[in-house]
Amino acid sequence: MSGSGAATWSALGWSASDWAVIVGAVAAAIVAALVAVGGYFAQQRIARRERRHTVYAEALRAVEDYLEAPYLVARHDGSATTRQALVQHISEVQSRLNYYCGLLRLHAPKHVHKTYDAYVAAARKEAGAQMTAAWQSKPVKRDGDVPRGTGFPRDGSSAARERVISAMKHPILARWRV
Repeated sequence: MSGSGAATWSALGWSASDWAVIVGAVAAAIVAALVAVGGYFAQQRIARRERRHTVYAEALRAVEDYLEAPYLVARHDGSATTRQALVQHISEVQSRLNYYCGLLRLHAPKHVHKTYDAYVAAARKEAGAQMTAAWQSKPVKRDGDVPRGTGFPRDGSSAARERVISAMKHPILARWRV
């Protein structure tokens, strides 16, 4: 039996050691290809995770910008220019909130976008009422009137923020679907 295998190798003009080199080279190429493909998929997974983290951070930032709006309004000086700038800023923040609500609904796991929506709702409830009161307050005329001394209450939005961060951090459930 072994003689017929040797005859086949020698009929092609190659010795057993030539075949061993060829088989070794092919095996090395296959291993290298598998390592390259594995590295590519690992790199893509890391890139997706980084993109997800960036989107989540920017989504949280949009809510924080909205929660800061009552402070900006409370410090208005009563001028039409300031009023226009504040209204424009708040409108842009509202647009970003809507953008991230939609983006997370499309790509994030259900528990993440649901807790984010709840966070946005809590922020709108608290900051919306605070902005209304701030617009009705007297304009700031002196630098000494700028510090408020106390912050606006954020109990509901702070609790909702903790819930959404917990949902976003969960390693298995927080997979990005894109």
